Amino acid sequence: AVETSLPPADAARRYEETLLRVLSGFVAADADATASLPALDAVVLGMGDDGHTASLFPSHALLDEVFAAVAPIEDSPKPPSARVTLTLPLLNRARLALFIVAGASKAAAVKEAFGPEPEAPAGLVVAAQRTHWLLDVAAAAELLADEHKAAHMYS
Repeated sequence: AVETSLPPADAARRYEETLLRVLSGFVAADADATASLPALDAVVLGMGDDGHTASLFPSHALLDEVFAAVAPIEDSPKPPSARVTLTLPLLNRARLALFIVAGASKAAAVKEAFGPEPEAPAGLVVAAQRTHWLLDVAAAAELLADEHKAAHMYS
């Protein structure tokens, strides 16, 4: 567990050390920059109405992290401002990423995440083997509207 009594940088470092120690036998050998990161079997994620996932927020510098598995964030745009998060390189090495998203307030972000070049952090999570999204009708509304338009355009 993340030690919330520590400052975020210390808590992130300690959690990453624990994660790497526990998962040391699950490091996949490859030539990319994330080769030393473990490969999680699965991650279950949600998505905020701004498209954030974990504590990875749109346009935040942490989206550019390439080496760390866990990182501190001290300037979160949503409370609390100080947090610890898993990084995109770690999330993308997972064999399975499962998103569970509900609510109309998320519909625009879902559409953006499914776009060809997503800016929503949730859309940047592409697991090593599979990424699945479980959406309720309200969260999928803008995707369904596009599908409906396309069906009429090409029928």
